[in-house]
Parts: sequence; structure tokens; C-alpha cells
Amino acid sequence: MSHSSEATSENTVASTKPFGLQLGAVGFAIASFIVIHGVSFGVWRLFVDPQVGVWKFYPQPFGVYLFWAILVIVFIGFNLGMHGFSQMSQPVGGIVTTAVTLALGFALPMLLIFGYGQLDPAFSATNFAGHGAAGLIVLIGFYGFGVVANSMDGWPWTDAGMKQPMVGYAQILTGFFLTVVGYAALIYPCLASWTAPDRVIMSLPTAIGWFYSVITVWLTTVLVLDLWPYSMFKTRAGRALAAFFGNFILGTGLYYILLALLKNVLIPADALEKIGPAITLWPAQLGVWIVNILLFWALCCGNAPTSLSPGMNRVARFIITYALGIGAFVVYMKWFAVQVLHEAAIVPGFGGDPLTWVDLLNLILLIFVCYFGFFGISKKQGANVCSVCGKTGCSCQAGA
Repeated sequence: MSHSSEATSENTVASTKPFGLQLGAVGFAIASFIVIHGVSFGVWRLFVDPQVGVWKFYPQPFGVYLFWAILVIVFIGFNLGMHGFSQMSQPVGGIVTTAVTLALGFALPMLLIFGYGQLDPAFSATNFAGHGAAGLIVLIGFYGFGVVANSMDGWPWTDAGMKQPMVGYAQILTGFFLTVVGYAALIYPCLASWTAPDRVIMSLPTAIGWFYSVITVWLTTVLVLDLWPYSMFKTRAGRALAAFFGNFILGTGLYYILLALLKNVLIPADALEKIGPAITLWPAQLGVWIVNILLFWALCCGNAPTSLSPGMNRVARFIITYALGIGAFVVYMKWFAVQVLHEAAIVPGFGGDPLTWVDLLNLILLIFVCYFGFFGISKKQGANVCSVCGKTGCSCQAGA
């Protein structure tokens, strides 16, 4: 009888054991890093690399399809909560969802460029003008569609009792409205045939740099600050509205901080001179690296630390992620972009365009995490598994 019970127990364990490697917390993060960067580098060498790529689609049309694929992930993963895909077993579910994402990521901008572009020169395919215009929709849309799903937690639609997929469709309609308003106000006047300095709220580089700073603040509060400071509001409506508008206020402050850091510390004087007035775009170039680290830290590193007081957890995560983001920007600009990715140098020893490479990293990260659920690797389970070394019964403080 006992042998039968043991056999049943062993079969149960075997059937529930995740496929692939079981790793400790550090090993899991390292393996995730290797998968994300390895796949991204393979895609870069196939489709992007301006020197040795098999197909050299850099910066366009690769950029527009990359950006729209990220926006489709927001639709499927954030707004719709993986509705219709989450019940599929892996890796089939991940493959199917990725195929749908890539198909829509191509189809939607192509409709804009080769359809609407016949009517509006701003979206014309000539000289890839429409690719740039369509890609900038994602800048506004990433916030417009994303913020209603997480910072606002689906308010007010979830409060009305709506369930998936209807609540997701309601979020998408809300995001569509916010994106159209934002694009019409900030971006389109800079691209239209009738554009003039007195007809725009701000220049296009400034609009990109400022709005990406808003995105950076949004994801900082969601991913590593537990929605603080907006969590201090007692009602869901209060938190939702505070988050939506507060991101613009805090994002404006971050824009000026990042701009000052770039001008005075991170960018060499000769590169600053060559960049010229377009320097106002560069908070986006730094911000995209910070966002990548925020995503990786929250999704692949367990959002450590979690054992301190709530306030100290937030402070530590903020310092760690921003320091790593700034450090990654420096390594990329001073070495990786030109020497490894073969991007153009701005001046000797400094070059690259972070928005393309880092958004590729972000795309692969989100596909691996949201669509494939880390298929192939998993964290070791057990009450005494150390969060630092990943071993059981270790003598370090974290595992004691």
C-alpha cells in the first residue's frame, strides 16, 4: 500500500513538474537575460544590422513593425488579459499568440501607410515618411492603451461589472480615444504638410522626449513603486485619475532631470554639439533603457527587495533600476551600439539609437514572459529556497 502511495506521489510530482530547467532566483534571472538578449541579437543579425544583417531593414521599415508589435502586446496582454489565449498549453499558446501579434503588427501600420497614406502625405510610404508617422502613434498609444489597464486598473469599466473580453474592448476604445487626442495635439501638427513653428505645441524632438518621460514615470510607479504615490488615494476612481494626470506632472519633472543629466554628464561635449537642438529627444533614448530595466527587474528578478518595509522596498528598487538603466545606456552608447550592433557613431566613441535596439529587447521580453510564461525555465519551489543563491538549506541570511 505504501509503495502504491509513493508511486502515485512520484507520478503526481512528475506530471506537475514544469518543463525545462528549474533554477534559483539568480539563475532564473540570468537565464531570462540570456534568452531575451540571445533571441534579440539573432533577430538583429537577421533583419536589422546595417553592416552584416541578412536583410538590412534599419531603421525603417523594421522600426514601425517593431513598435506596432509592442502595441499589439498591450492590446492582447494588458487590455484583454490574454483572453482567448491563456487556456492554450505551452509552447503552442505562445507560438499562436506571437503569430497573431506579428500579423497585426504588420497589418495595422501597413493599412495606415499604404491605405491612408494615399490621402495624407504625412503617412506616405515615400522615403519612409509614413513609417515614421505610424511609428509615433505607438509612442502615444503605449501610454493611452496601457495606463487604463494597469495604473487605472480598468476603471471605470471594471467597476461597472464588465468582464473579459468586454472590459478589454472598452479599454481599447478608451485607449483609442486618448491616443487620437494625444497624437493630434502633440505629433501630427509636426508632420502635416501645413506644419509651422507657430502651429505646434512643441517641436517633435521635444514631444518625443517629454512624452517618453511620462511613460517612464508611469512604468516606474506601476512596476517598482507599488503604484505609489497614487496608492495613497482611498478610492479606485481617485487612484485612477491621480495616476493618469500625475504621470504627466511627474513625467515633466523627470524630463528636465534626464535632460540635465544627459547634457552635463552622460553625453560628450562634441556629441552634444553634433546633436544640436535634437537633444530634447534624448530623455527618450535614456528613458527607454530605464524602462527595459524596470520591466526586467519586475518580471524576471522578482522585483527584489521584498523583505524590507514597503517604503524601503520602493526606495531600493528605484535606486537599483535607475542606476542599472543609466549604466546600460552608457555601455550601449560608448561600446555596444557601434562595436557590436554596427550602428552609426555620432562622434568617435559614442553612438547608436537606443530606441530601436531596446524596444526589440522589450518586445522579446514581453513575448517570453506574457506569451510563453518563461517556457523552458522555472524557479525552484520550496519553503527554504534562498532568494539569493537559489539553494535549499543555505547558510546565507536570505535563505535562513
